[in-house]
Amino acid sequence: MELFLLSLGILTASGLLVLLLGSFRTLCHWIFSASLTLACGLIIFVAFLFLRSDGTANFRAPWPVPFGEFSVGLDPLSAFFLITIACVALASGIYGCAYLHSYHGKKNLGVHYFFYLWLIASLVLVVTAKNAILFLVAWEFMAIFAYFLLTFYDEKRSVRRAGQLYLIATHCGTFCLFVMFALMGSSAGSMDFDQMALTHYGPVLTAVLFTLGLIGFGVKAGFFPVHIWLPHAHPAAPSHISALFSGFLIKTGIYGLLRIIFIIKDLPAWSGPVVLVIGAVSGVLGVLYALGQHEIKRLLAYHSIENIGIITLGIGMGLLGNATHHETIALIGYSGALLHVLNHAIFKCLLFLSAGSVIRSTGTGDIDEMGGLLKFLPFTGHLFLIGSLSICGLPLFNGFVSEWLVFRSLFDGVVHLDKFGIILAVMSLVSLALIGGLAAICFAKAFGVIFLGQNRSHANGVYKENPWMMWVPMAFLAVICVWIGLFPKTMVSFSLTSAASFISKEIIPAEMDSLLQPISFFTKVFGVFFLVLSLLILLRFFLIKRYPVRLIGTWACGYELLAPRMQYTASSFAEPILHLFKRVVCFKVHRSEMPLTDFPKELALSSKVVDAPEHFIFSPILVLLKKISRVMLKLQSGYIPQYLFYILFALVALLLWKFPWGK
Repeated sequence: MELFLLSLGILTASGLLVLLLGSFRTLCHWIFSASLTLACGLIIFVAFLFLRSDGTANFRAPWPVPFGEFSVGLDPLSAFFLITIACVALASGIYGCAYLHSYHGKKNLGVHYFFYLWLIASLVLVVTAKNAILFLVAWEFMAIFAYFLLTFYDEKRSVRRAGQLYLIATHCGTFCLFVMFALMGSSAGSMDFDQMALTHYGPVLTAVLFTLGLIGFGVKAGFFPVHIWLPHAHPAAPSHISALFSGFLIKTGIYGLLRIIFIIKDLPAWSGPVVLVIGAVSGVLGVLYALGQHEIKRLLAYHSIENIGIITLGIGMGLLGNATHHETIALIGYSGALLHVLNHAIFKCLLFLSAGSVIRSTGTGDIDEMGGLLKFLPFTGHLFLIGSLSICGLPLFNGFVSEWLVFRSLFDGVVHLDKFGIILAVMSLVSLALIGGLAAICFAKAFGVIFLGQNRSHANGVYKENPWMMWVPMAFLAVICVWIGLFPKTMVSFSLTSAASFISKEIIPAEMDSLLQPISFFTKVFGVFFLVLSLLILLRFFLIKRYPVRLIGTWACGYELLAPRMQYTASSFAEPILHLFKRVVCFKVHRSEMPLTDFPKELALSSKVVDAPEHFIFSPILVLLKKISRVMLKLQSGYIPQYLFYILFALVALLLWKFPWGK
């Protein structure tokens, strides 16, 4: 516990130090990098020790806040999330140093580093807090620090709008959490989580608490349809902050939901089916919306919603298994959800950092303005490919392991549950399979259009690979993706240990072997396939070196020269799939007027996917609130006699209220 508290002290102290030394850029870079590396290394070391020993530790200190106490603790759940925080924060922070090193604006980078370090400290406090007041304080600090990191480029109107939307959404969710913890504390007689866990809540109160938690934490996690802040925030932030947001900030919503499930325990029977439906809808619609995006970071933002849906499917199966007393289904479901929290954090952070590298080199995030970048950015391209294969859930990469666990819980549900449970499990299986197929199509589009073919940009310049300090953190994340995919036993055992704490179940070694056996089989088969493929590539390379080869242009269906206009664009690649789901995702295609000549020089065609909740639900509500605000603004005229009249009116109302009419 001492090492954990030391890491917190390093984060807070170094944050203040870089704030004071903000004018010395180089010194700030080194202090930030060293302190972040040391603190994250300590956090990973402590978390690994606790997960291996399956123990707990607590630290309490007096805090002069009503009902509050500085009470932090480590248990298997918080330790698993701490590993995720440390890996994402370390890679994003080191990448951010190089990303901002060439920034020539007038902003003080010491302030940015201060917010980053204190955001990590607040994230650590969120997942280790043992008192509701401390949790809410850390939650609010997390929201504020994240806002300032998000709005780094605040000179842009779109960035300011994204920051405003983020603050509104997160505080609406926080209001639900305030009400939930107030009700729990009132029933338990304490704001301490351990005391709350010992309290029995009535059926009605339990339903209310779970609903408030689902909404409050769901806004932060990005559940559909309360995800509207997420597609705006990720493209607006610097790339390393987008990676941190998607990698872990939204996972705090998952942590909060799991912590509430652990505290309340006796949840209503409908909680599992509701969470499964939320997961299926979020996953399928998230990937469909991603397929229709043409800006790389916005595409990745919608994939965050998709993967949150996969995590939620695992949680839903855990709840369903608990409700039907099938502990094995619950254990595998929770374990798959937890492991996918880590896996998604790793590969999505890798993808966002790769996207930032592409944007920094090309100066644009528009996919249709790219093409043929693999020969200019080989490190970035191949690391992006590893992230793409991981997010698609293909064998040999980490996404396959966690998605297999979720699949396994659904298969067990089909075999062991009643008729209603079988229907839910089958629907979830179909949705998870559809998510995987659509994700493969989406990243075939993204990687193919960005890195293969010819450059589509009008500025046919030579792009340069970014500094080593940017691609080394990306390589670190890529190694983790491959390591978990090839050797999953360690992280699967950690996720099972964390999941077992939910249902108080002992892990039988035979159960772990049965879970790992299919993964090992697929790994061996695909490993042999890729080994043979690698040998053939080496043989071809050797033969090309030994014997001369006649090079000719690619056959272009009779055309003499293959031009960039003949290639697939992001829109044309996704159009056939989106056309099938056009009524679900509001897919629209805009064409220019038909030309009068037989051989027109230019034709314009564009397509877009309309985010239905944003445009048809929340935007009209915002317009209505603005109209009401304009009316209410007239009450603040600045005219002093009008304010005196308000005071007089209030006094008369109080006198009438307190007048003894009955006597």
